[in-house]
Amino acid sequence: MTLSRPEPLTATQDLSQFSCGKPALDHWLKTRALSNQEKGFTAVIVVHEHNRVVGYYGLAPTAVVPSVLPRSIRTGQPPDPVPCLLLGQLATDLAWTGKGIGTGLLKHALERCVAAARLIGGRALVVNAVDADAADFWRRRGFLPSRDDRLVLFRSMSDIAASIEKAAR
Repeated sequence: MTLSRPEPLTATQDLSQFSCGKPALDHWLKTRALSNQEKGFTAVIVVHEHNRVVGYYGLAPTAVVPSVLPRSIRTGQPPDPVPCLLLGQLATDLAWTGKGIGTGLLKHALERCVAAARLIGGRALVVNAVDADAADFWRRRGFLPSRDDRLVLFRSMSDIAASIEKAAR
């Protein structure tokens, strides 16, 4: 198993065989990811084996109205809208599950988000869970559901930074 390090998606990488079991995530990767990245909407990071993509995530800036944030994240007098980062997608090919790819990509994404928030600001990381199972996945990782939509979850940047720091010790 010779996998690349996480790197930006390019047109030379093979997406055709990617299947994570969630059609919406497969479809986005194959039809929208490269275009979104080229237009500056999303940074798409992939892991591949000999150019065949086996895992990916997408990050983008976003902003949310304060009223949808969980109370613990909406402290003080937040601006309206609240600057955040969006982890729009995170998926591993079914043939590669259980090999630590998803965990590694998530760690990479969280570290990049903390670094970005230190540079430009950002109160929280937002995820849009594709379904209830995905929402459970994110809740187990410390994300809190939105007040309006159980599939939209948040975790404060300070909480993410603290967990990364704790894991490094």
